[in-house]
Amino acid sequence: MKKLSIIIPVYNEETTIYDVLVKVNNVKLTDGIEKEIIVVNDTSSDDSGKEVERYLSETKNPIVKYVSHPVNTGKGGALHTGIKSATGDYTIIQDADLELDPNEFNIIIQPVLDGKADIVYGSRFLNKKKEGAAMSKMANGFLTWLSNFVFRTKITDMETCYKLVPTPIFQSLKLVEQRFGFEPEITAKLAKLKNLKWAEVPITYIPRTSEEGKKIGWKDGVRAIICILKYGWFTNKKGSVK
Repeated sequence: MKKLSIIIPVYNEETTIYDVLVKVNNVKLTDGIEKEIIVVNDTSSDDSGKEVERYLSETKNPIVKYVSHPVNTGKGGALHTGIKSATGDYTIIQDADLELDPNEFNIIIQPVLDGKADIVYGSRFLNKKKEGAAMSKMANGFLTWLSNFVFRTKITDMETCYKLVPTPIFQSLKLVEQRFGFEPEITAKLAKLKNLKWAEVPITYIPRTSEEGKKIGWKDGVRAIICILKYGWFTNKKGSVK
């Protein structure tokens, strides 16, 4: 791994996106691995765009690519844009809030560097200090259990943001989900590539509330169940890969 692409989808995160960019940029990747930061502003209605532009104006950071959607497409749609633009050997997703710590990128990429994995998920539930509301943990636990049953995987956190995937494989998948259904869709389609080795590592998670800007809700949970069944049982490998 010579370069890591970090995709940051942004929608109404004016209070955190500047700090996230600073944190991501300051991370020193092991073995001198370079970074590429791809920010996709999904037509935010607040000052998120201005905050990204302020960061770029103040830092003149050459490793940041900034794309602004003319129409809101959802988190999945923003990630589609970022994946197409990625030029790193591997790609990871970083949310524009402060729930996850970019300093843990090195923990996530280590199994790849050790030759133990092709794909690495950062699991919030392998961390002994499990943060978050009980209902949210139960919902995530159920979705992960269902995805393991349908996809024949053995993971503990299907809904995690931190998914480290070889960029060519990411770009080879037929991804269609525009919102939070991206998470089960990508897991289902990766699971159809039987030659890939998977690993999980514990990550730190500091959840925020809906009042603080958390956007996922119960309707997204219902959609996740539909996506697990749709892309697990009713989509074959030919329908998953370009």
